[in-house]
Amino acid sequence: MPSNLPLRVSAILVVHDGATWLPEVVASITSQSRAADQIIAIDTGSTDSSLKLLQAGGIEVLSMDRTSGFGSAINFALANLPKIDDGAQEWLWLLHDDCALQAGALAELLEAVEARPAVAMAGPKLLGWHDRTHLLELGVSITANGLRWTGMEAHEYDQGQHDGIREVLSVSSAGALIRRDIFEELGGFDLNLELFRDDIDLGWRVRVAGHLVIAVSSAVAFHAQAAATERRVIDVKGAFLHRPLLLDRRNAAYVLLVNSSFMLLPWLVIQLSISALVRALGYLFAKLPGYASDEILAISAMFLHPAELIAARKVRRSHRLISARVVSTFIPSRSSQMRTAASRTIEAIRARLLPDVAPVPTESVLGMRDSEDEDLLTPVTQSSWGSLFRKPLVVAVLGLSLVTLVWARYRFGSLSGGALPASPAGAADLWRAYFSAWHEIGMGSSLATPPWVAEVALASTIFFGKIPFLLTAFFLTAPLIIFAAGYALIRKLSANKWLTVATACLYAISPVSIVAINSGRIGTLVLLILIPYLVLAVAKWAQVETVLWRNIFAVSLLITLIFSFAPAIYIALIALVGYAIVRDLRLRGKTLPEDIFRARLLRQVAIVVIPLLLTVPWSLELLRRPMRFLLEPGFVIAGGGPNLAILANPGGVGALPWWIISPISVVLVIALFSTTQARRIAEFGIVFLLGSTFLSALVVTGNGDTFKSGAFVGSLTACATLASLCAGTVMLDKIRARLQSTHVNYRHYSVGLLVVVTFLYSVSSIVWVVTVGANSPVNNARVSVLPAYLAAETNAKTLIVRQVQSNGASHQSFYIARGSDVLLGQPDVAPVQTIAITKAVQNLVEGNGLTSSLTLSAYGIKYIFLKTPASADVTRIIDGLGGFTRASATAEGIVWRVSGIAGEILFTDEKGRTTALVMELESGNIIVPDSGILTLSESYSRAWNLMQAGVRLERSKNADGLPVFRVPLQGEVTLVHDGTIRRGWISLQVIALVTVLLLALPAGRRKREISEKELA
Repeated sequence: MPSNLPLRVSAILVVHDGATWLPEVVASITSQSRAADQIIAIDTGSTDSSLKLLQAGGIEVLSMDRTSGFGSAINFALANLPKIDDGAQEWLWLLHDDCALQAGALAELLEAVEARPAVAMAGPKLLGWHDRTHLLELGVSITANGLRWTGMEAHEYDQGQHDGIREVLSVSSAGALIRRDIFEELGGFDLNLELFRDDIDLGWRVRVAGHLVIAVSSAVAFHAQAAATERRVIDVKGAFLHRPLLLDRRNAAYVLLVNSSFMLLPWLVIQLSISALVRALGYLFAKLPGYASDEILAISAMFLHPAELIAARKVRRSHRLISARVVSTFIPSRSSQMRTAASRTIEAIRARLLPDVAPVPTESVLGMRDSEDEDLLTPVTQSSWGSLFRKPLVVAVLGLSLVTLVWARYRFGSLSGGALPASPAGAADLWRAYFSAWHEIGMGSSLATPPWVAEVALASTIFFGKIPFLLTAFFLTAPLIIFAAGYALIRKLSANKWLTVATACLYAISPVSIVAINSGRIGTLVLLILIPYLVLAVAKWAQVETVLWRNIFAVSLLITLIFSFAPAIYIALIALVGYAIVRDLRLRGKTLPEDIFRARLLRQVAIVVIPLLLTVPWSLELLRRPMRFLLEPGFVIAGGGPNLAILANPGGVGALPWWIISPISVVLVIALFSTTQARRIAEFGIVFLLGSTFLSALVVTGNGDTFKSGAFVGSLTACATLASLCAGTVMLDKIRARLQSTHVNYRHYSVGLLVVVTFLYSVSSIVWVVTVGANSPVNNARVSVLPAYLAAETNAKTLIVRQVQSNGASHQSFYIARGSDVLLGQPDVAPVQTIAITKAVQNLVEGNGLTSSLTLSAYGIKYIFLKTPASADVTRIIDGLGGFTRASATAEGIVWRVSGIAGEILFTDEKGRTTALVMELESGNIIVPDSGILTLSESYSRAWNLMQAGVRLERSKNADGLPVFRVPLQGEVTLVHDGTIRRGWISLQVIALVTVLLLALPAGRRKREISEKELA
C-alpha cells in the first residue's frame, strides 16, 4: 500500500580525490528529473581539484580529515544537515564521487519505495562506468567464505534479463536510498567498517530489524568502482598498509562474524580460514605475494581483536527484532557458487583459446561492402561430403589411422615385450616405487627411481590409474600423436597443405618412429611427440637475452619432461648451449655488449641447470655414471650400429630392414646446397645424425643387464629426422614455380631423386609395418618368464637364465627374480650385478662351477630356472655339478634347487651354526635365538639398520659385500631401511618443481595495473 506521507530527499555526496569522475557525477545529480530537496558534499581531504569542481557545481561542501571513512563522512553530514520537519518522510540518498546517475534514477527509486511502505532501503541497477552495458550489481549479498556476491556472471551483458524490483539482502551504498529515521535508529554505518562491506552490513541490520531492502532496475547508475579497482589510494583510518584487498577481506570476515547466529560461528571461522589459505595459494601461483599476504593478514587481524567482535554483536542484538536466519535465503548456496565459478573458469579458458575477433568487413567484386541486402542475393554455397575427403589433412588422418589399425592388430591388450616390461596393475604400484628408498629387484637397490615413473603414474589418472590401459592406448595412437606433433611444427614453415601434411606423415612413419613403437621404447616415443613443441617454443630465441624469465622456466619444464624419458637429449642440450656460450665469448666486448652477454649467459645456464635440479637425485646418478645417459626406460636392447644410424635408422629389434632406406639422410645432404634457411636447419640435422652415428658405436651396460650392448641412439636420430623434414619442407616450398622459371640443372635432378626415394620409402615402409612389422616384439601375448609355482614363493630369490640374441649372436643372460616378473620401472633401478654372482653363473655355464652353489646360496638364491629354449649343454652341466637338485622340468623350463641354507636373513651363532630366520612382514621384527652374526642377503646400504631394545646394532660389510650385524643378545630385533635421505630428496624435488612452476606460470596483475580499456 502506498505511503501517505510526502517524501523528501537529502542527498549526501562523499568525495575523495574524485576529480576524474566528478564533472559527470555532479551533472547527473543536478539534472535529475526529480531533484533532491537538499544536497551536501563531504570532501575527505582531496588533494586534486575535487573541491573546485564541487564549488563550481554550486554544491555546499564540508571538509573532513583525509583519513575519514565513508561512514564517518555520512555521520558528519547528518550532524550538519537539518532534518526536514514538515511532516514528510525523509530519505537519505547516498552518493559516491565515482558513480553517475541516469536522469530518472531518483524518481524511479522514490516511486518504488512509495508503493512499498515496508521498504527501508533501495538501490539502483549498477552498470560499468567505461562499458555501460556491463552489469555490475542489482543487489548484493555475501558468501559464507566472505566473498561479495552479486549473482552476475563475469562481464555480464545487460539485456534486461534481471530487470524488475527484487528483494535483496543489501544494495551498494553508491546511489542507495534509505529512510533517515531507520538509518539513525540503527546507528548508521558501523565505524569499524571505514570502507568496503559497510553496505552489506547495513542491509543485513535493516533486514533483521524487520524492514525490506529492494533493488530497482529502472533506476540506473554507472559506477567506476575506483577503490575496489585500486584507482585511488585507500587513506582511511584502519586501512592496514593502505591495501584495499586486505581491508576488504578483513571487513568481510567482520560482517559475517558479527551478524551471523551464534551457532554458525565455529563453522564460519573454519570456512573463512580455509578460504583465505586457498586464495592465498592461488595468488602465490599468480605471482602476487602482496595479495596472498593480504588474505592471511586480514583473517589474522580479525581474530586478534575478539573484544571488538563481541561488542559489535551486542549492538546488533539490541536492534534485532527477528532471527538472523531470515537472511539465509539471500546467502548463495555452495552449489550456486560452484556453478558460477565453473562458468567463469570455462569462459576464461574459452577467451584464452578462442579470443573474440572483430569481423573483418569484406568487399564485393564491385568494391562495395557487404550488406544484409547483398547477403540475401548471394546464393548459399553447399559443400558435399565428398569435398571433405579432398582435404589433405582429412585424407592423411584417415589413411594413417587405417595403417595404424592394421599395424597394431597384435597390440590390443596388456602390452609387454622388447624394451617394455610388463605393466603393474595400477598407478599405486608406480607411486610406491617412486617414493620408495629400497627396491626389491635383483639383490636389492637404493638407486633413485627415474622421474618418468611418476609422470606415467600421473598420466594414468585419465585412465583411472590403469597402467596397462594407458600404455595400450599410447602405443595404439602413437603414430597419430606423432603426426599431430610434427604437423604443429611443419605447418609453420609452409602454406602448402599437401606438402606439410605429407611431411608430417613421413615423420609418423620414419624409421625411428617405427622402431620405437615396435620395440616398446617409451622414451623415444615421448621425445618424438614433444620435440616439435620444444622447437616451436625456442624458435625465436636468437636473442635469448630478450626472452622473459617466465618463458625460460616454462621451456625448462618441457626440457625436464623430455630429459626424464630420454636422457640422451641432455647431451645435445649441453652441446648446443656450450656452442652458444663459446660463440658469445668470442664476441664478448666486440660486437656483444657486456650486459647482453651476462643476460644471455644466465638464461643459458638456467636452461641447463634447471632440468638437473628438478630430477635430483636421479640426475646426480647419471652424472656419476655418464654412460647411463645413453640408456632409455625399460630393458636394454642393442641398436643397429653405425651402418644403420648414418641412414637415420637406429636399428635393433623391430626396426626396418637395412634395404628400406629413408630419405632423411638424402634430404639433409641436398638441403646443404639449398636456400639459406634450409641449409641452417640441415646443419643441425647433420650434427645430430653424425652424433647418433658416433654414439651408436659405443657399448653400454645397465638396467640390470650383464652383457654389453650397442647403444640405441633413437633420441638423437629423432632430432635429426625432424630437422631433415623441416629442411625439406622449406626447400620444397614453392619449388615448382622456381623449377619452372629455370633451365634443367642439378636442382631438378635433386628434387626428382628426393621424390623417388620418398615415394619408394613410403610404400615399402607401410607395406612392411602392416605385414612383417606388425608381428613386433611389443604385443599383447604376454608370456610370464617366471613360472607360477616359483612366483608363489614371494620371498625366494630365483636366478633366471635364458638365451638372448645380441648383435646376431646368442648369449646366456640372467637376472634375479623375487617372486614376480620384472615390472615397469624396475629395470631402471636394478643394481649392477654382483661380480661374484656373475662369475658363478659364467662358471656354471662353462662347466667349471664347482663352487657356484655355495656362492649363490650365500646371496640367498634358492632356485635356478633355465628358461626354454634351453641349451642342452647348459642343462647337462648343471645336472652334473654338485650343489643343485633338479626340482621340476616343464615346457616353460627346468628348475633346480640350490643346495645349502638360503634365505633373506641368515643367522650364525657363536658356534658357527647358520640358520635362516623369518621376518614378520607387518612389524619387521625378527626373533634371534642367541647372540651371533645376522647377515642380510641384500645389497649393502648404509640405510640398513638393526635395532634391539632401542639400540642401533653395529653394521658392517662381509666378504660377499652383504650387510652384517652383530647381535649381542637373544630376543627380538627390528630390521629397517631408513628412507630419510630419499624423503629429503623428494622434498627438495617437490620444492624445486613448485618453485619453477610458479615462476613459469603467467603472472597475475594487481587491479591498478589493469587498463581502463580492459576494465570496460
